[in-house]
Amino acid sequence: MGGLDLRVTQDKLVRDKVVDALRQAILDGALKPGRRLTERELTELTGVSRTSVREALRRLQAEGLVEESPSRGLRVTIPTAEEIEQIYEIRAELEPLAVRLFIERASRQEVDELACVQDELNPEAESNKDVLDRFDRILLRGCRNPMLEELLGGLYSRIHALRRVSAATPGRITVVRQEYADLIDAIRRGSVAEAGEVARRHVTAAKASAKVAMSVLAQEAD
Repeated sequence: MGGLDLRVTQDKLVRDKVVDALRQAILDGALKPGRRLTERELTELTGVSRTSVREALRRLQAEGLVEESPSRGLRVTIPTAEEIEQIYEIRAELEPLAVRLFIERASRQEVDELACVQDELNPEAESNKDVLDRFDRILLRGCRNPMLEELLGGLYSRIHALRRVSAATPGRITVVRQEYADLIDAIRRGSVAEAGEVARRHVTAAKASAKVAMSVLAQEAD
């Protein structure tokens, strides 16, 4: 093979596992935006060497999930107001498209699944993030468009951690529940225009909630 060496070392595999574990903890909200990250603590939590932790943090920093702290060291990234504006600007265009494709291509079973998930939202629950994530997954799956699923999925990942905080904002889940109910009603009636309008309204409200959540997290991190 002309001297080509593709051997994978055990160290490389360990570093990948650490990256995956830390990335998932960030996306799940176990490591919240603004949380200070130290090699010592992460070494204790993961049970691997500081070298593997250091390499993992470099990778996550390159992905934008970890950033330098204003004080010192590293922390889980807190999206800026400008970044949130940009993310939701794109989302406001793509989600109505996703809704239209869902109306055109989704099965009746998938529509019923959306309705069932909407019923699971509980204003009294401590966290509804998993329910919201499941709603998104069903909607994207029903689009039958892997490229759109990848694009919107990437946006959702960028705001994944914020969602846990914003969903806990008083009154937010009650609003989301009604938005989802209106969306499902429009989907059942096949009204693309109305469903698209509901989707845009939902994104606008979600953006405002995300900005509030970001502000709270930034203050807690200072």
